[in-house]
Amino acid sequence: MNKYDAPFARAIHTNEIVKRLRMDIILGKYKPGSRLIEATIAKNMDISRAPVRSAFQMLAQEGLVLNLSNGGTEVVGFSVKHVLDLFDLRLILEKRVLELILVSTTFNYRPLLDIMETFEQYRKKSQTTEIMSAETSFLDLQFHRSLINMLDNNPILTAWNSMANVFQAILEITNMTSASFEEFYHDHRRLADLVIQKNPICVDEIEAHISKSKNIIIVRMEKIYTENEA
Repeated sequence: MNKYDAPFARAIHTNEIVKRLRMDIILGKYKPGSRLIEATIAKNMDISRAPVRSAFQMLAQEGLVLNLSNGGTEVVGFSVKHVLDLFDLRLILEKRVLELILVSTTFNYRPLLDIMETFEQYRKKSQTTEIMSAETSFLDLQFHRSLINMLDNNPILTAWNSMANVFQAILEITNMTSASFEEFYHDHRRLADLVIQKNPICVDEIEAHISKSKNIIIVRMEKIYTENEA
């Protein structure tokens, strides 16, 4: 039996495959319209075909590949326009969540309070250890997911989760982080406080917050694609 044939091991390895292929697609190593060959990828990675097949399904859910009717898998590709479209959708979802929170009497603060406790732990850690971009990108997404989790709205959560892993990859690729963890912390602390206070300003704040990230990432992605084409 292949070492990855056990269900738990296969699940772990599928996530590793997805992450690798996702990064390669976003970076343009697989061109739009090209085919991903299950057997070839499995052979190159020295694994069975089952986790590769599962990885293709996950990438299709993220909109990075297309599962064809003949059983093949075609790369949709990725571009600066994709980044813009993702940010537009994210802004629509998160603004709507905050608008609903402002008028709702039934929502749960716990997810936001929990992630801010984690922020506090990392803030203490940052006093002695450099916080890596991968860590800040993870915290950033967990913070924004916590806003969604404050509401009992599964369709919005499902839509947000469908693009979360792509955002994680983009943040890591562009080394997206603030000038310091302290700045990163205070930006999110301010937004969290406004939400907890149900201050209407939080809607404008989330738009400014997401727009700031979008503008930085667009510049960095354009630079990456230009260097790849050189």
